[in-house]
Amino acid sequence: MRSLALRALALLSAAAACGCALTAKKVPTPAAQLTGEDLARLPATPDYRYFLTFFGSHDAIHNPNHSHTWATLVRVPASEVGRCGTATPGCVDPALDVHTISWLPVKGTIQTRNRYVEPGRNYELHETIKFVSDTKQSIAVWGPHEVWHGFAYRFLVQKQFLDSGAVGYQANDDYGEAARLGNGCDCIHGISDMDPIYPRWRYLLAFYGKPATANLVRRFMHSPIWINPRETHDWLLPRLGLDAYPIHQRTYIGRVEEHTDGAPADLDTRLRPVPVAEPKSMEPTPKTAPGIEEKKP
Repeated sequence: MRSLALRALALLSAAAACGCALTAKKVPTPAAQLTGEDLARLPATPDYRYFLTFFGSHDAIHNPNHSHTWATLVRVPASEVGRCGTATPGCVDPALDVHTISWLPVKGTIQTRNRYVEPGRNYELHETIKFVSDTKQSIAVWGPHEVWHGFAYRFLVQKQFLDSGAVGYQANDDYGEAARLGNGCDCIHGISDMDPIYPRWRYLLAFYGKPATANLVRRFMHSPIWINPRETHDWLLPRLGLDAYPIHQRTYIGRVEEHTDGAPADLDTRLRPVPVAEPKSMEPTPKTAPGIEEKKP
């Protein structure tokens, strides 16, 4: 009964969020103001390559207070790509430059019914895994996939903006203070707000945890930020220390757009319209979003 009550509450919250998201204000991040032309003017970095990994988690009863979405960008020296390196469970290889957007409340407790912005901060990768594991959340990972250096710059600008203290945290930013003033965001929009085209209603909070991450992956895969997008660089996972955890690897199987030098690139490229996945009427958190399936061993 408790599980059914929680799902009913989540469904009502999701329905409200769909309406409020239409008018919710995004935070004024400089990452969303960058254009593909701006990024194309950045000098290439032949000595380094960049890899993006998405994570999603939730507990067994899909409690939104026990769910999270985060992403990690890794800069790898070109000479280290594909190598085993230093793989220590629970520790990041020191040869890697790791940047994680994992936007959470400073106090360490998620309260989705809170209507006010509170102090937030980015958690590091392994700190995040400990945070979600403490509430018995299962974790899924998409990637790592290689991205071009221009998108890596946009990602780092977004992370620096969050780290600057210019924005706070609100677990449901589609209503309340964050929606009205544009001064706070949740974990999903902490990543998606760098999107210069789509407003927040394209990233519906009807999805949270793993389905929210799957929806985010789907949107980003529709932009030409990827290098060989069908390839996952699994050699990087142990070097990030992820072998220490029971993480389920997922594979994206939908449409992808590959980066091509000299062509329109990055998140501001207008391609075919991206359809919005609608939440199921009787289940607020579908187990799998469109285009995603679990990787077979």
